[in-house]
Amino acid sequence: MKTLFLSILALFTLSFTTGCSPIVPKYKVNIDAITAPNLEVTPSSFKIEALGENTDKNSLLFQEQSTYLVKLLLSKGYIQPYSSSEAKEIIYFDYGIEKVLEEVRTDTEPEVTVGFSIGHPYGFYGRHYHPFWSDWGYYRTYRKKYSYYNRYITLLAKDQMGKELWRVDASSIGESKNLKKIVPILLEASIPYIGKNTKEPIKIVIKEKSDKKE
Repeated sequence: MKTLFLSILALFTLSFTTGCSPIVPKYKVNIDAITAPNLEVTPSSFKIEALGENTDKNSLLFQEQSTYLVKLLLSKGYIQPYSSSEAKEIIYFDYGIEKVLEEVRTDTEPEVTVGFSIGHPYGFYGRHYHPFWSDWGYYRTYRKKYSYYNRYITLLAKDQMGKELWRVDASSIGESKNLKKIVPILLEASIPYIGKNTKEPIKIVIKEKSDKKE
């Protein structure tokens, strides 16, 4: 009984003193890449443009996400010229979200209350006092609506004459609609596939990076 009590006490102490969770969110990403035949893609000078009429190049979201895209491209050896007219590649960038599924599920979870007490072996005021007690409640059933969204990006590179050089499409299905969080993850997953050819869409798993310093 003493060992059980100490174990539960340690568990409670850990839960109150630990400021972060050891679980790192992971995302399943679908990648589809294609490159022009007989083209060996090497980093070159570039500029970013919006792809599609529905993407506003002047929006704050596009500026934020394209800035991150530029950062990733520069880390791979690409060059941003002083004048955009000198860019050898125009990389068109698009992103979006669409609802793909909505369902109502019935979930069940236990209603649990756990407590513990410490006292003299014979208790206070002459009453017997157990070192540990617990009170387990009943299960609770409820219905909840879940919505799932396809979050996607497209990168399409063309030369100065308008010829398509390479293209990468990435997407991930999940409950979050937060594009500010999802798009950088899709960009990070896409960059290694620039200049590659996937015979069919492939699936990869990418971990979310923590902003906190361990």
